[in-house]
Amino acid sequence: MQVHITNLHGQDSKSTAQQAQNMVTEVATKQLGFSEMGLYFYDVSTDSPDKLSGRLDGIISSLSMGDVVILQTPTWNGVAYENHLLDKFRDYRGVKVVAFIHDMVPWMFEGSAGMLTDYIKLYNRCDLVISPTEKMTARLRKHGLTVKKVINQEFWDHPVAVDTATFPPFNRVINFIGWDKKFDFVKNWSAADVKLILTDTDTGWGAGKNIEFIGYQNDADLVSRMHRTGGFGLVWSENPLVRDYMKYCVSYKLSTYLAAGIPVIVEPDTPQANTILTKKLGLVANSLDEAVEQVKQMTPADYQEMVVAVERFAQLIRGGYFTKRLLTQAVFDLFYD
Repeated sequence: MQVHITNLHGQDSKSTAQQAQNMVTEVATKQLGFSEMGLYFYDVSTDSPDKLSGRLDGIISSLSMGDVVILQTPTWNGVAYENHLLDKFRDYRGVKVVAFIHDMVPWMFEGSAGMLTDYIKLYNRCDLVISPTEKMTARLRKHGLTVKKVINQEFWDHPVAVDTATFPPFNRVINFIGWDKKFDFVKNWSAADVKLILTDTDTGWGAGKNIEFIGYQNDADLVSRMHRTGGFGLVWSENPLVRDYMKYCVSYKLSTYLAAGIPVIVEPDTPQANTILTKKLGLVANSLDEAVEQVKQMTPADYQEMVVAVERFAQLIRGGYFTKRLLTQAVFDLFYD
């Protein structure tokens, strides 16, 4: 039996969706011996049915009867493409399919809710589902998910090398991976005593604000920089649609901050909020004003306690252990009733 895993290529190198799939695949192939099935992001409508069929045949050319396929979804080529791909898997007797849900497209974007039924049907055709969180699983069940075997992810991994000879320093700063066009709440930053460090370029609106613009940073440089700078990492949005979705999903930037060794700031509805509090990985705040106040009141001793706890937890994230546990458990659960 060989275990295969689909992997997304062809998107912008800054694409978090592609980064997440590439990361999972790297852990799966290099540490667990899985085989990659590379998928390319493109305009599927340009393919005739025969051309699409031939393309998918090439993708699954290494598949044999009795194998297992981890289908990372969405492929961003559309649910019809994913169903065609699943049809190809099912042509092989005894093949088992695991749907690894990274995101639920119908709940991410305005006007996409009509796609929900199609995605639920897709997942119900699979033998096991890896769902982002327990909250997401409950929501999927409410909307018709019937697959018996479901595993909840809860945290992303973020394998990266960090100089752990020293801990991040105590600084009253908040790091935010984002930009004003998607997270426009940053334009209202007014805290004089707590600096916001933003991965964006100042186009003029930051004048007079306590904001440091560092621009786009590649992953290794960004993690290293946050480790040296210290402070906190913010997971936040005030866009109603995004804010609601964040109650169910797993934030990739959350694990980026933790991999850098810095405590995080999240809202109470964040699925990981309880873990963050109980394991002392950061702060939970109802508003940005409350978050700023908590940072202002933080003592060096309190911060030191947090970074020690974060460093312990970060070893799991940097080592790919959440991914290894998920994928190993998925394969085990397929064959152990």
